[in-house]
Amino acid sequence: MTETFPRRSLFDTEERKIFCRATGREYHLSVALPESYATSTQSYPVIYLLDSDIFFGMAAGLTPLSHWCVGTPEAIVVGIGYDMQNYAEWMDLRGRDFFIPEVVDWTSEDPNFIADRFLTGLTQEIIPFIETNYRASSVDRCLYGYSASGFFTLYALFHQPQAFQRYMCGSVMTLAYPYLIQYTQRLADRSADEPIWLYTSVGELESKQVPSYHQLIDFLRSGNFPCLKLSTEIYPGEYHGSEGAVLTYLHGIRNVYPAPEALPKSALG
Repeated sequence: MTETFPRRSLFDTEERKIFCRATGREYHLSVALPESYATSTQSYPVIYLLDSDIFFGMAAGLTPLSHWCVGTPEAIVVGIGYDMQNYAEWMDLRGRDFFIPEVVDWTSEDPNFIADRFLTGLTQEIIPFIETNYRASSVDRCLYGYSASGFFTLYALFHQPQAFQRYMCGSVMTLAYPYLIQYTQRLADRSADEPIWLYTSVGELESKQVPSYHQLIDFLRSGNFPCLKLSTEIYPGEYHGSEGAVLTYLHGIRNVYPAPEALPKSALG
């Protein structure tokens, strides 16, 4: 008989479940709490992490490490994932949540893509659940995504820029650039007194991505977006993959959480 062993879990983490009416699906919320959470009464910034089934362990470990080493703030990490059994199931579930029928990726067009409904569920159900059950700041939210979830991160930025104050996304499938730039008016209407920090990246060797990435960045830099604090990076020698996901997270939190002296007074509370 094969001996079995208990599943390894991360310290200072919890798992919650929520059924999202907007999508008709249950999500597993993996929550990593800051080291000081148990002994303080303060509210904390929150990083909402897409593709949690793959990236939560990374973020749960690197967020406090970045705080200790480079002074980024302590933050609650909320990973949003699925009750999946294999990678094929994960790919199917994330594709449905992060894409939209109007944008065809390089595999197929799926009429069941529901990014619009997932955004509604995220902002109207998941975030309120977290802010009700944890000391989570309602004015300091960050959204992280990579690849397909990176596309969704930009989708959220353009459709509901007020939902988050900070966005981090890598390898964002910017082949959808012509679609994305149709929905920038809400971002353009936001004033400089309500800053939004965006960090975005791509691998140098992602040949299909790099040209449209440059187009998108040029558009954002030349457009009239007074609220936008944009940081970009192209990773030398990197393809589309796990290295870019980790670099996007580590470099992202350093860029979207600037030193306190760099913040406008309205953001300091």
